[in-house]
Amino acid sequence: MEFEYYNEKTELEQQFILRLPMVEAQKLRYIMDTKPEKVKKLLKLDLNLNDNSGIVKFGKLKMYGSLKKLPTIIESYKTHDKVTICKTADINQILICDYGIKENKKVEYLHGISPPLKNVKKRRFRKTMINTDHAIEVENIERELYYLLRTDLEAVSSKYKITYENGYEDKENYLSNKEANLFGNISSEMSEEEG
Repeated sequence: MEFEYYNEKTELEQQFILRLPMVEAQKLRYIMDTKPEKVKKLLKLDLNLNDNSGIVKFGKLKMYGSLKKLPTIIESYKTHDKVTICKTADINQILICDYGIKENKKVEYLHGISPPLKNVKKRRFRKTMINTDHAIEVENIERELYYLLRTDLEAVSSKYKITYENGYEDKENYLSNKEANLFGNISSEMSEEEG
């Protein structure tokens, strides 16, 4: 499998966890503790969100990673005085790096980030029931809706008409007929009392 390199810049609005092999993780942690300004020169990330993959360059070493969805959402906080904290972002993705290219088949990660959450996706979360007929029907309806919206945007002008049940086109006619069905026809005595 060839890894395609994308030059387009990716702006992330969310944070994610970077999981490196043990040796590189220890080196990166040491550099962050001693000389944090050096991290910008040593660590480069190139992400491709289309196929959930990325390249991590750490010094001269090149690692390949796959971006996966975590089973839970983690909140990250920031503090300046070790007393007050403010939330910075939600973390719901993890970039798992390795030395070689691996085929990224699964988008969802089965485990959490701590040992008690191993296989949390299988153990704690209920499997969702999928009705394939219903799913196919919904997909076809969505496809048709997107087609109609796209053609509507491309049109020079567009008109719409609201048609109610039983073929009524104007609202007043429809509502008066609905009232007649609910309450029956108004007798002549009632109309004289009102007038």
